[in-house]
Amino acid sequence: MNAGDRIRLAAVRAGALPGSGAEGADLVAPPSLSSVRSYPDLDALDAAMEADPRAYRRHGNESVGLLESTLALLETPPGGEVPVARATSSGQAALLLLVSAATMSGRRRVVLLRPCYGGTESLLLGPLAALGLETTVVDLPPDPQPADAGAIVGNVVGRDVALVVAEIVTNPLVGVVDIEAVAAAAHSCDAVCLVDSTLATPFLFQPLAHGADLVLHSLTKHLGGHSDLLGGVAVAAAGSEVAGWLDSHSRSIGAVLSPFDAWLALRGLRTAPLRVERGSASAAALAVALSGHAALEAVHHPAVREGAAAEVAARLLPRGSGPMLSLEVRGGRGGAGRVVRRLNGIRLAPSLGDVSTTVSHPATTSHRHVSAEARRSLGISDGLLRFSIGIEDEPVLRAELEAALDAEG
Repeated sequence: MNAGDRIRLAAVRAGALPGSGAEGADLVAPPSLSSVRSYPDLDALDAAMEADPRAYRRHGNESVGLLESTLALLETPPGGEVPVARATSSGQAALLLLVSAATMSGRRRVVLLRPCYGGTESLLLGPLAALGLETTVVDLPPDPQPADAGAIVGNVVGRDVALVVAEIVTNPLVGVVDIEAVAAAAHSCDAVCLVDSTLATPFLFQPLAHGADLVLHSLTKHLGGHSDLLGGVAVAAAGSEVAGWLDSHSRSIGAVLSPFDAWLALRGLRTAPLRVERGSASAAALAVALSGHAALEAVHHPAVREGAAAEVAARLLPRGSGPMLSLEVRGGRGGAGRVVRRLNGIRLAPSLGDVSTTVSHPATTSHRHVSAEARRSLGISDGLLRFSIGIEDEPVLRAELEAALDAEG
């Protein structure tokens, strides 16, 4: 069984229990909702507090533990050791947990690659900066050469850098970052590389297999896939210092996932491989079909890029670049607003990853706290619309998009 088949199988069987005994067992593990367990005496309580994380939900939970073990398997590199995974209350909480653990080394500087999710920048430059963490922000060119990302990071790292933070598929411009080069540059000064792989998912990319040390996902997005849970996961390579710190940090910070959200995430994982692969194929086809439309300034997707950018995407994401597609509409916010109003079934929402297609306006949602000047420098215009492609038939989506754009053009 190859790595891709192994990952998909682990997801499809997430939370499924084998039958045992004559009475059998629930096919799907029920959520374990109790916040605390009771014990017969002090000795039993003392032993449980020392060794059993289920004693108190902030320390551990059966539903959450089942999800964590599944997510760890999904991020295990081919032939490698199973990493440590800790589910959190959101993707932002996973970022906070990993940054907190990585800076235990005593180093106080983070390098952040943009474009990236606006919330990542807000957390690093806001609350964490107020606590004394320094963040160096570096901007990648729209179509990075294979060596550019590594060279750009190499120019700013030093012995004071604890970690380098990057996205494999960038939000919201759907660029592909050469994670192998970025990780090598981070390791040149003994820093660690943290990859936000939310937009790719483990079904399309495994950061630990490409040199990264840490991984985070927002479970709210494609892995949950139904817009009904809030969660994240922090992953650390087996044997790393951060892996050793994750347990104590997750308990101390308290950024833990609720059991019911864990149960929903397990349910979502069982269809995630099919949803992600379907959405990824449709997004690529739509990018090609809409490229050059008179109502559009640009189409942002690896399927319509050439040269070195295409090479990076083909090398790192051979199974597809994910279900995201961004369209830059002529006429700025006014043009984008008119297109949104003409969409019959594609709904406007501030997030992504639903089973059906949604659209977002980054300037007023994911990047609303990024200054207008910074958005312009990154290529995030007021006319940019970010589509999260669902499982609908691609021709149906193409017809709806073309109808909305044709009226604008």
